Amino acid sequence: MGKFFLALFTVALFWGCSQKEEMVNLLKKDRVYTEALRNTQKGDILLSLENKAQIIATYLNEFNGSYEDETFFVRVYIDNDFEDENRSGLFHPGYTLTLNSQKPLEIKIVDKENLLVKTLPFTQPWYHYYLVKFKRVDEDMLNLRFANKNYGETILTFEKSGLD
Repeated sequence: MGKFFLALFTVALFWGCSQKEEMVNLLKKDRVYTEALRNTQKGDILLSLENKAQIIATYLNEFNGSYEDETFFVRVYIDNDFEDENRSGLFHPGYTLTLNSQKPLEIKIVDKENLLVKTLPFTQPWYHYYLVKFKRVDEDMLNLRFANKNYGETILTFEKSGLD
């Protein structure tokens, strides 16, 4: 009977160790995701406690120094947005996006199957996704302003670390 419990204990010990190792591997931080979280900001435009628009932006230059311009991965939701993608999201005629008072150099629509959408945080099927480029800014603080003349604005602030 003692040998049975010893064998059972040994099996349980090895089984428990292998489970622990799998759990550690499962919980390892994904470097890209973690860096993206550190460089992501979210803002809402509210009117009478009603969410009119939401923007989530990840400053890509901070963890990928290969961008020449100030580059952001932007997710946008606008209440009662247009169906036409040329007039919705960041192309909506009632909304503007600026970085330190500069207009974007380029706004490129990102497909929902793109690797950015699949790997970066805070993506939902109802968001519009964009890669937005601005002229290089020499200041350490970046203020990304998303505004609507009727509903107000939200400002997302990013600090440059000097990586780029």
